[in-house]
Amino acid sequence: MDILSMHNGKHCVPEWKWHVPVGCHPGFTLWSIWGGEGQIMLGKNCYKLSIGDVFFINYQNEVDAYQSEHTSLDVRYIDFTLQNPDILSDLPEHRHFDQYHFVLELFNRFRLAEERNNLTQMEVWLQALITEYQHITPTSTGAYTIKIDELCRMFQQHPQQQYDMSELAQSFSLTTDHFIRIFKQERGVTPYAYLQRCRLETAKTLLRMSTLSITDIASSCGFSDIYNFSRFFQSKTGISPSRFRN
Repeated sequence: MDILSMHNGKHCVPEWKWHVPVGCHPGFTLWSIWGGEGQIMLGKNCYKLSIGDVFFINYQNEVDAYQSEHTSLDVRYIDFTLQNPDILSDLPEHRHFDQYHFVLELFNRFRLAEERNNLTQMEVWLQALITEYQHITPTSTGAYTIKIDELCRMFQQHPQQQYDMSELAQSFSLTTDHFIRIFKQERGVTPYAYLQRCRLETAKTLLRMSTLSITDIASSCGFSDIYNFSRFFQSKTGISPSRFRN
């Protein structure tokens, strides 16, 4: 894949909107949602935006996007042009990643390489992103798959909330034990373990990418105080939040 140009950017401003007429962009964009909610129209296809959504935009259709009224949409993207653009003609325009933190890490590594003006590393990370985007994960077709997908997305978007497993089970019309078994069959871990994983990955992302205090990050991840958060983080990573940030 011969890359002619590439650079990263972000959108995260109040009342953000985006419009691109057909043919007004020279290349492609990998466009990822890191936070918030909104909507994007790619031609006639409309998508509700949430964390974990990634789009491959080729600008053959008009593009319109905006954030929801009461939330800030955090978008990170990479624009790039190719000498042989037809090589990506079969890519889907949208994918949702449940394990989206790996994708965010690839975006971050691209950004760091660009800050160092390391074109070789930029190309490595861009190609890794495209490869990850191309990879098709087999989907399960269980009776509860769609509802569990929605629940996982809620855990990812709102890790700060306190969830009652018995209430979640009732929303599935299941006993608590049956709900936990079904969830584990679909995701390989219990719902509580999945939620804790989301909290840990959210904490890692905020420690790397934000200037929030560790107290605020603890609150954003569902912990009542910095002490419980620090104990949890150190038990999972082996180091304290402050050391991880530094």
